[in-house]
Amino acid sequence: MENNIQGKSKSQIKREAEELQKLGEELIKLPIQQLKGMGLPDKLLNALIEAQSIKSNVAGRRQRQFIGALMRDVDPEPIRQALLQTNAYLPIESKIVKESRKWIDRLLTGNPAVLEELVSACPGLERQRLRQLLRNIKKGKAAGKSSKSFKALEQLITKSLNSRGDNAEL
Repeated sequence: MENNIQGKSKSQIKREAEELQKLGEELIKLPIQQLKGMGLPDKLLNALIEAQSIKSNVAGRRQRQFIGALMRDVDPEPIRQALLQTNAYLPIESKIVKESRKWIDRLLTGNPAVLEELVSACPGLERQRLRQLLRNIKKGKAAGKSSKSFKALEQLITKSLNSRGDNAEL
């Protein structure tokens, strides 16, 4: 190990450690079942699962640093390859999320034709629930409050776009 470190500068070693910690942070975001299927060492797997349950910022930072230290003892390449395979499905999801945000932006203009267009594009969408959420968002904006309805609207539209089957654009 010392021979390996001798050829590297302190800065290079620090960059590699930070890179491993970032890789560990990406792993924290994955579902537990996916982590178990990656063949990670038990100590690292347990640390990742524990990190998902930590709510405190300070404790979370410490746990991420601990995961970074554990990652130094593991070959990161198979983990990176597994992450690339799991991330292969993300562009489709992000496409649907982007489409739902476009719909929300159009809906918030207040044009009733946009509402009808969305309902015809997603037949399973509840018109009444959609109107209620839009009304709540407008009330929240008028009062200067952030609205839970915005998140609910985004989830409703995203769910209906997912269930639509085709991923047709606007």
